[in-house]
Amino acid sequence: MTSATVRTVDQGSAGTPGARRSGRRRPGLLRLAIATVAAILSVFPVVFMLSGALKTRGGFLENPFGIPTEITLANFTGLIHSEFGKYFLNSIVIAVVTVTGTVTLAVLAAYPLSRFRTRLNTPMMLVFLAGIMIPVHVTLIPIYVLTQQMRMYDSIAGLFGPYIAFNLPIAVFVLASFFRQIPESLFDAAKIDGAGHWRIVRSIVVPMSGPAISTVAVITYIFAWNEFVFALVLLSSSTNYPLPLGLNAFYGEFSVDIPGMMAALTVATLPSFLFFLAAQERVVSGLAAGALRGE
Repeated sequence: MTSATVRTVDQGSAGTPGARRSGRRRPGLLRLAIATVAAILSVFPVVFMLSGALKTRGGFLENPFGIPTEITLANFTGLIHSEFGKYFLNSIVIAVVTVTGTVTLAVLAAYPLSRFRTRLNTPMMLVFLAGIMIPVHVTLIPIYVLTQQMRMYDSIAGLFGPYIAFNLPIAVFVLASFFRQIPESLFDAAKIDGAGHWRIVRSIVVPMSGPAISTVAVITYIFAWNEFVFALVLLSSSTNYPLPLGLNAFYGEFSVDIPGMMAALTVATLPSFLFFLAAQERVVSGLAAGALRGE
C-alpha cells in the first residue's frame, strides 16, 4: 500500500508541470485569438476603402464587399481635375501651422511651469487643466463672434487661433510632466557653463523631450486634420475648405459617388499614415537615447 501510494504521488507530481504548461498555453492562445480578431477589425475598413476606390460605381453597387473584378484608376485621376488638391493643400497648411504653433507655445509655457518654483505655478496649471475639461464646442458661438469682430471670418488664418488654443492645455500638461523628469544635474551643469534659459531650452530640454514632443505633435495633428465643426462655422467659401469640408463635394443632389469618395479618403489618409510613422520612429529613438543617457 505504501509503495503504491508513493507511485501515485510521484505520477501526480510528474504530471503537475505539464498541467501547468497547458494552463499557461490557454491564456496565450486566448490573447492571440483576441489580437487576431482586433487586427482583422482594424484592417478591414482600410481594405474596404482601398477596394472600393478601385471599383467603378456599377461594380461597387453589384459587389460592395468583394474583391474588384475590374480595377480602375479613374477615381484617383478624377481627383486631379477636381478641387481636391486645393482642399488637400488647405489642410496641410492648417495642420503645419497648428502643430508648429502648439508645440512652440507649449514648450515655452511648460518650461517655467516645471522648473520655476513660484506661487503662480499651481494656479496656472489649474487654468490649463480647466482648459482640458471644458468642452471645445461650448466656445463655438463666442469664437464665431470674435472672428467676425477681428475680420478674420472666412479665412484659413481664422482657424489657427482656436485650433492652437484647444490643443495647448493638453500639450502643456504632457510637456510639463515630462520636463520634471529631466535630471536636475543637467540644468545645474548648464548654469555653471553660463547657459541662460533660452540656451537650456534649446540645447537640453527640447533634444531630451523627443517622445513627449512627438506625442503632442501627433495629438495636435489628428485634431487639426480631422476637425469639421469649427471649419464649417468659420468658413463659407469653398476655396478655403479643408479636406473634411471638401469631401462634401462628392455628395450629389440625388446620389453619392462612393468610389470617388473612397479614393479621396485613401489619398487623405496617406499624410496621416506617413506622419504617424515619422513620429513613431522619433518616439522610439528618443526613448533609446534616454536609455543610453541613463546608463
